[in-house]
Amino acid sequence: MGWRQGKPASVVSLDWQHDTLQFESVRKAGQGCRSVTQGSMVLPENVFEEDAETLGAALRTKLDAAGIKEKGAICSLPIAWLFGVRTEVPQLSGEDLEFFFQTQAERAFPLPLDELCISRSQFTSSEGKQHAFIMAIAVHRLDHLSRVMQAAGLQPLSWSLSSASPSFLQSLPEKNALCICSKPHGFDLIVVLGQRLALARSLSETDSSGQIAREVKISIGELDADIQVSVDAFYHCAEVDVDEGAIPEITKTFDGLAKRLDLEYKSVSRKQTAALDLGSYFLLDRPNPFEFLPPKVSPFEEWTQTFSTGRNKWLGTATVAVVFTLCLLFFWKSQTLKGLEEEWLAMEEQVGELEGLQERIRLYRPWYDESIPSLKLIQHLTQAFPEQGEVWVRELEIRDASTVVCSGFARNQRAWLDMFEKLRMSPQVKDLTLGYLREDKQQEFSFQYRWEAKP
Repeated sequence: MGWRQGKPASVVSLDWQHDTLQFESVRKAGQGCRSVTQGSMVLPENVFEEDAETLGAALRTKLDAAGIKEKGAICSLPIAWLFGVRTEVPQLSGEDLEFFFQTQAERAFPLPLDELCISRSQFTSSEGKQHAFIMAIAVHRLDHLSRVMQAAGLQPLSWSLSSASPSFLQSLPEKNALCICSKPHGFDLIVVLGQRLALARSLSETDSSGQIAREVKISIGELDADIQVSVDAFYHCAEVDVDEGAIPEITKTFDGLAKRLDLEYKSVSRKQTAALDLGSYFLLDRPNPFEFLPPKVSPFEEWTQTFSTGRNKWLGTATVAVVFTLCLLFFWKSQTLKGLEEEWLAMEEQVGELEGLQERIRLYRPWYDESIPSLKLIQHLTQAFPEQGEVWVRELEIRDASTVVCSGFARNQRAWLDMFEKLRMSPQVKDLTLGYLREDKQQEFSFQYRWEAKP
């Protein structure tokens, strides 16, 4: 019996932007994930000045309209809401290295460390130097967004950055590149080294191609020399199914800027939405390097802290032992159920196909009745005729699989009467009536009856 992480089979993934919220229901299917349904919501001008309960209720209405019932939520934060700083990493390790990162954050960010949620990603330049890109979000902003989620009936399972998603970074043709990512309103500038985020900056406040080009040049100029020489390509990254030709002025600006930077320009498109990307990586246990979910003290940890001294320590230990024993009794069953649930998710599509096939079988089953009632009827009628061929059929009609209308000829009246008497005496023949009987050179007859098969 293996240990399994208690992750749900599906989540709702939310991509927060400056004025738009994209949401998507993502479900695990075998070794991958698929999108179930998606939608969007227009956000107010300043999300953090809006009442959290009102905004959460509006989000809940949108989710209900889209048929999304999941409670666990994976959230992507826009770069514009985050602080960022890049630093070269000295030859330190352990607590000394952590102290160095804390010192850099204190110097670079406008808020004290206890008022920030901080995450970082390390990368190596072409000259072999170690660097780190540190990003942070104000705790009060994250608390406000969490209250919005709570009002919408959602539980945040992750707060991360879509631009740092391994799936997105690995989809770029070059590992070291400068990317301009189109957003609903504005652009994001990111620099990728070794498929790691080395720079992230929002350009949402710029509204012209000239301003964008200026901001890009300033940002590149602020990079260390070894990072600048590591960049090999310039990409304009559009959202899924976005036509770059719809913005010819921006395209022309990027092409010219790439030439001035001596970089190869190329337009690329995301293979899937940011919401689907983040939801898939969470369900498949592939974490985003930038995670801002605040650490939470579990109720068990709070309880152990309460009973950690004196006599309560022994009482607490005994209680923990009892609870742990009870948990073990139910653990095997819960793990078995989770295993069955994963097996069901792996075969869900095949089961759906089989159910559809069974429906078609039910529809056409009467055509394949193994009892073959029509053949049995004909066999019964044939057995009433004499073996010597003195009576033969000219026309046989079977109506509604039970009513028989038969006409034919007989060489003599005796042969005809014997055949008719056999039918009359048969318990399966009902309402036997003579249609006509004419005598010329031979007997010509017609009769009709209702046939009932034996149960």
